[in-house]
Amino acid sequence: MNTQTTLVRSLVAVAMALTAECCIPTIAVAADRLNILFIMADDHCQAAMSCYGSKTAQTPNIDRLAVEGMRFNRAFATNSLCGPSRAVLLTGRYSHLNGFQRNGHRFDGGQQTFPKLLQQAGYQTAIVGKWHLKSQPTGFDYYNVMPDQGRYFDCRLKESGTPWEDGKRGGVVHKGYLTDVITDVAIDWLNRRKTDKPFMLMVHHKAPHGPHHPAPRYKNLFKDKPIPEPPTLLDDYAGRMPEPIADRLRDSRLLIGRLKEYPDELARAKQMGRSEGTRFMYQTHIKGYLRLVASLDENIGRLLAYLDRKGLAENTVVIYTSDNGFFNGQHGFFNKMWMYEPSMTLPLLVRWPGKIQPGKVDDDALVTMLDVAPSLLDLAGVPVPDEMQGRSLKPLLTGSAPDDWRQSVYYHYYGQYNVPENFGVRTKRYKLIRYPTRDRWELFDLQSDPQEMHNLFGLPEHVALTARLQADLQRLRRMYREPEPN
Repeated sequence: MNTQTTLVRSLVAVAMALTAECCIPTIAVAADRLNILFIMADDHCQAAMSCYGSKTAQTPNIDRLAVEGMRFNRAFATNSLCGPSRAVLLTGRYSHLNGFQRNGHRFDGGQQTFPKLLQQAGYQTAIVGKWHLKSQPTGFDYYNVMPDQGRYFDCRLKESGTPWEDGKRGGVVHKGYLTDVITDVAIDWLNRRKTDKPFMLMVHHKAPHGPHHPAPRYKNLFKDKPIPEPPTLLDDYAGRMPEPIADRLRDSRLLIGRLKEYPDELARAKQMGRSEGTRFMYQTHIKGYLRLVASLDENIGRLLAYLDRKGLAENTVVIYTSDNGFFNGQHGFFNKMWMYEPSMTLPLLVRWPGKIQPGKVDDDALVTMLDVAPSLLDLAGVPVPDEMQGRSLKPLLTGSAPDDWRQSVYYHYYGQYNVPENFGVRTKRYKLIRYPTRDRWELFDLQSDPQEMHNLFGLPEHVALTARLQADLQRLRRMYREPEPN
């Protein structure tokens, strides 16, 4: 071996050693970056979760996130409807700015979203399950999503790498029960991901959105057990906004939402008196709904068990929420959209091992769907764009709540499915709602009237309070750049 060859080999060895020395910390840093598992249900209200106090719905796997992490009691949708809420989630911007105000609109995938920013920062990004935004998902290394609302049995899924078709078209049938299938697909992706990069996986379930087609193993759950009724089931809407349409509601309330899937029960209920028929249909509805919750909870348990088994739990933040709340008979409704508490309020659980005090409950801070995007970026160490209108929850999670945290939240539903447009402001104690098409208002004191049965608007003793809340509503509309309604 000559001197030149020896020198070359020595230089190569040094170069390889230097390369390895440089690369090892980089790989370690990538591997140590926080993983994100974001789980979203559809129409899952706080009242159907045992960690939020339900004595009927038992959700031990969801409860585990509350026991090992943090539960937010005052989390809210900004537009309580499937598609619009998901657009707010992705963009961190209100519906009037992200362009998706009603179901059926087409999401502009060219705008900035938090998955795009995480992807640019080196995260592997994926979404599995419900999409409901019509356009092709962007910002994801992998997607496998339902066309439109999907179906509970043998649902088609549209996978990345295949030609995209908007709306209800496209996809390949996946045999089995949808809640199980979504979890299977999510775990399959986790098994195939690149282990030298952090991941952000969004698992979006259809459950417990109607129709109530349960997994066979749960079809008889609650069969012979009556479910307690909400106290406002037979609401007559006296003095409140639904009063102008109360006659229609009284005649058709059994058809509101997704109860048409029970034609035999509806036919039977119509032979009863209004009160008796409403009570009968409530039992039919709530049992179907809770059967879907049971399979949802089971599959969340499967995801958490996977993280444990693969040694990922300690380095993965897990978030659980729903796109909106839901009325399960409150005020005689079986839908969402209205600004009343069952519809507007969301479940929100966050587990972050080593950072969040286990079993922590935030019963004070007002948080919204707007806050998810900036929070996930902040947790990943990615700068939050100024255009995002929410705030990072990281300080709340770590026990250092900012002194200037919001004291009121703004809500706007744009009118669809025979529910009128309504928007308003909610503080920790009060709620002011406006229905612009009829120029009607509602004012509730949530401390003395948590069921929102007594409209205080127009009463002389509340004139000053009303003016203060109206001013705050105007302030929020200006701050969020919401044009005045026509």
